[in-house]
Amino acid sequence: MRIITHTLGCRVNHYESQMIREKLQGLPGQGELHVVNTCAVTGLAARKGRKLIRKLRREHPRALIVAVGCQATDSPEELRNAGADLVVPNRDKARIREIILAHLKGGTVQTRSWPSLAGERIARDTEQIRANLKVQDGCSVGCTFCKTWQVRGPLRSKPPAVAREEAECLAAAGHPELVICGVNLAQYGRDLPGRPTLVDLLHEMLQVPGIRIRLSSLNPEGVTRELISLFAEEPRLCPYLHVPLQSGDDRILQRMGRPYTAAEYRERIGEFLEKVPKATFGADVMVGFPGEDEAAFQRTYKLLEELRPLRLHIFPFSPRPGTPAAAFPHQVPPAVKRERARTLEELGKALSRRVQERFLGQVLRPILEERVDGMWRGHAENYIIVALPYVGYPRGTILPARLTEVRESFSVGVMEDNGDL
Repeated sequence: MRIITHTLGCRVNHYESQMIREKLQGLPGQGELHVVNTCAVTGLAARKGRKLIRKLRREHPRALIVAVGCQATDSPEELRNAGADLVVPNRDKARIREIILAHLKGGTVQTRSWPSLAGERIARDTEQIRANLKVQDGCSVGCTFCKTWQVRGPLRSKPPAVAREEAECLAAAGHPELVICGVNLAQYGRDLPGRPTLVDLLHEMLQVPGIRIRLSSLNPEGVTRELISLFAEEPRLCPYLHVPLQSGDDRILQRMGRPYTAAEYRERIGEFLEKVPKATFGADVMVGFPGEDEAAFQRTYKLLEELRPLRLHIFPFSPRPGTPAAAFPHQVPPAVKRERARTLEELGKALSRRVQERFLGQVLRPILEERVDGMWRGHAENYIIVALPYVGYPRGTILPARLTEVRESFSVGVMEDNGDL
């Protein structure tokens, strides 16, 4: 059977799609199987999931279409109505081969308890040269706007030794960078014996030679002094953190259920940028949360302007059924949300350019990821995208490059002496 996966959403989903591809390898049978790994973080993400399944049903009427993931957990009937033959919730993702085989024989598989992450492994990442490595799932914060914590199950962490073994496998497969991901990395280890921290995990991962390590999204409470100190002293940890802000107004943060203040966010990001060489950061910001007036929005704007993120992900508040915030009073009109999003998008572009200009003349180390317009492009250690004139090195090579120019969405560099390669 020919297997095609379609992935919507976060790095955790992309990791799990790779796991699914490996589990379904060699699945017996004829025809096509389309696996749609869905997302439920916003109303737009849910619409994309339904639209994709309808499109696949029209274009592949005889194919078996399987929906998995967060939307499959939250609203399975919607996906069946859109055309999915089989809907697999997050709890059963790791058992997808068993479930599909039973379905093909006209049977079903009984749902079990949430599985341990110790059994989740991938051997390689067939879509990314910078491989994703999932180490954590679930969240107990319970933000009032969020669907994810409702559909991802209890806190579960991959033991450090198990994660290191998987990292060794990915390094042996030729991945020069590993992106450590989870639903809430700040809560890593709370469910494990001895309660190892994210810093403990990174110490274990750093035992793997030949790779550099990047953290994916990390909530502010995870940006501890211990973590900052480790990043400051260990050059194989990529000096970039993506730290969701959501709002720069304390009243809105409290209504969101976020466990930090704007001052705490400022302090932690400021310390990271000050102490870690070549550090940059990115942020998520939500505009139009219920009760966000112009003064609250301006506090967010000014905090971003002060801290200067390299990357800014902006999204309008999307009332998700079943979340407390969907019923909050003082909902912000859609036109105001759109205008605030446009304002922050313009700010984000200007701030990103300023951040990149700080590194003009400096040497960064991008990975050669893709060819665009006759040049290599790839992410440097601090997440600046660098374009280099074509050189004869293969994809995945890390090269020293001196930045010479900043363009709209990337910087241009020239290769430095590569005697250390």
